[in-house]
Amino acid sequence: MKDTIKMVVSHFFIISVSVMTVIGVANLFIADRFAGYGIEFPFIILLVGATSALPSFLFYFRTEPTKKQFILRMILHFICIEAVVLGEGRLLGWYDGITEMLLIAVMVVVVYVIVTLITMYSESKTERGINEALNRLNNEE
Repeated sequence: MKDTIKMVVSHFFIISVSVMTVIGVANLFIADRFAGYGIEFPFIILLVGATSALPSFLFYFRTEPTKKQFILRMILHFICIEAVVLGEGRLLGWYDGITEMLLIAVMVVVVYVIVTLITMYSESKTERGINEALNRLNNEE
């Protein structure tokens, strides 16, 4: 469980930075869509980061999951995040129509891919380190 909490906190920071990056890039291509940020904007980004990180608890497994279980939880995780962000967006007035909603949904997909790639890279780096340590230990015997 400790590792899962560590992952959720890590996701909070990765999501928050990714959201700011995606919005910044979107501003380059969609003039004035996100212009006029209020003083509450940084707190909204942190709220989105926190509420989007919470579904990561779906990846807490007591035993090693099967590939099917992992994929199913990943799909459920993505759906939860889309629902949370689009729900927050509706409440906070980020979009009025379907076109704007789809833009936000695409931005969520981009952030999801970024977070997934960073997480996969981080985990593979940890895995390599563990394997190298095990190999050294086995070679010493």
